[in-house]
Amino acid sequence: MTRILVDVRANQQTGIARYGTNLLRELAVSAGAGDTPRLTAFVDPVQVTSAREAVGTAPVRLLVATEPDGFVRRSAELRGLLERGGFDLYHTTHYTVDRHCPVPYSFTVHDLTRLRFPEHDYGREQFVRHFGAAQWTAVQAELAALADWDDGRGGPFQRYFRALNRVLAADATRIVAVSRATGHDLVELLGVPADRIDLVPCAVRTETFHRRPAAEVAAVRAEYALSGPYCLYVGLAGPIKRFDWLLARWLDAAPRFPAGARLVVVGGYAEARAEVVALLRDAPAAGSVVFTGRVDDDTLAALYSGAAALLVASRNEGNHLGPLEALACGCEVICTDIAPLRETVDGHAHFYPLADAGRLTELVGAALGGTLPPAAAGFPVPRWSDSARALVDSMRRSLAGRAGTPPPARLPPVAGSSNPSRSVS
Repeated sequence: MTRILVDVRANQQTGIARYGTNLLRELAVSAGAGDTPRLTAFVDPVQVTSAREAVGTAPVRLLVATEPDGFVRRSAELRGLLERGGFDLYHTTHYTVDRHCPVPYSFTVHDLTRLRFPEHDYGREQFVRHFGAAQWTAVQAELAALADWDDGRGGPFQRYFRALNRVLAADATRIVAVSRATGHDLVELLGVPADRIDLVPCAVRTETFHRRPAAEVAAVRAEYALSGPYCLYVGLAGPIKRFDWLLARWLDAAPRFPAGARLVVVGGYAEARAEVVALLRDAPAAGSVVFTGRVDDDTLAALYSGAAALLVASRNEGNHLGPLEALACGCEVICTDIAPLRETVDGHAHFYPLADAGRLTELVGAALGGTLPPAAAGFPVPRWSDSARALVDSMRRSLAGRAGTPPPARLPPVAGSSNPSRSVS
């Protein structure tokens, strides 16, 4: 029987981690049926609970990594596991693959923002803050090893990321993109042939993300002292997300908003940013901003259901779970007019030009005042079951394309792991 290992690890427990877990849940539904490949999932220790819940009683083996996952994926543990386990295909729902992967593989590209917008390239200090000094050293070592694929453009991280993805795309059986916009960037920025790219988009877990009853909304309002109308911001808050810009616009306009209006910030990332602390320090309207930290999905669904609007200020996205989940809960979406969001929520969101602060505050004021024309109604909510079917089709293409093909000969021998992965029943 064909054996596939699906790696759903992610550097941070954000949208990419949820993307992998939701796909795993749907893949598990059909596991063991007919000629379906035997599935093994590889997870981080922090994902064990969510992975167990996703798999349930399905015949899917869970393996827990004992080595910490880094941005640079070079894992003797995983390479040994793939060799010993007799796997026919390795697929990861994250960006990158160990370039010494000993079996045929496919991988997922969420976005190529740092190549599309070089000014957002990771510098050393920013990268080390996110991933640690050891990972920066690993980036430099990998860049040296990838010299034949390095075009010398940009800083060390950008050069590494471009060279690595060129190598991976050349060796991969298939490349998965989470949106047509990302697929376009793969073709334009990395020269990947369009016929080697499969679309497996983000979707919504509708069992959780749907309009919640008034009692649940009232409960989260009480928990976070939200007596008036509020807008919501969800997720990461780095430069590409432009949360600092959004917060500054909110603080400037807050005196003109209805009494008691709040910006509710969910995720636990924004409040840790020095730029955010500085903006709030002396702002008269600082009290209009509420940080919830990380919340569970039921709480998030209730917050969506009660919000006047979800606010998005991103310069770029691959796909974006937030607007999809918000619309599924009946929440209006106010977002930047960028291609990935036009692709996913056009006709059901309120768009504003990237630098148009006036239009943003106009839309926010209308949402808080109850005069924003409704657009969320009738949104065709995408389902993870459809995305999982697209992934299965992609993996079938991978398996058909690699039949009888050994791993590339240029890869070095693989050392065994001294810390074999733990199996979770």
